[in-house]
Amino acid sequence: MKQYITTLMILIVCITCGNVVSQKHHDVQNKKVKKDTLIALNDTLSLYYASYNSPMKLWYNLHIINKKKRMKVGKGSEFKGTGSELFFRLSPNAKYVVVDGIIKEYVHESAKDSTLHENYTCAIIDLKKAKIVKQMQQDCDGSWNKKNQWVSTDGKVVFK
Repeated sequence: MKQYITTLMILIVCITCGNVVSQKHHDVQNKKVKKDTLIALNDTLSLYYASYNSPMKLWYNLHIINKKKRMKVGKGSEFKGTGSELFFRLSPNAKYVVVDGIIKEYVHESAKDSTLHENYTCAIIDLKKAKIVKQMQQDCDGSWNKKNQWVSTDGKVVFK
């Protein structure tokens, strides 16, 4: 009986240690590091990402720089937790930009197999206000027309 209890205790410790290692592994994967990334849109406007998550390959903390004034995008929870693969499309009048907003997180963690969930979205941002005016899950593969409207691939106007 004593040997059975000792074996059971060792088994519990091994299982617990495995889960702790797994959690630490994912904590490292989700760690964002400061990495300034600047993307010029035109002579006066730029996108600025303040951090990068190397294992997830996503940039975070989006700001708009307008004539050297830096404004954070997505105040509140609108854009929280979303990263970018640096996709963007500037409207012809340079008043709006479409950026990707990707959420990657582990929904199931284990020492042997983990499930990574990815959710791809995009957002239309008012560059003057640095505010999200439309967030989409579909129609992200659209384009701007000459009237500064975001149009889906099937020709439907999604944003005016």
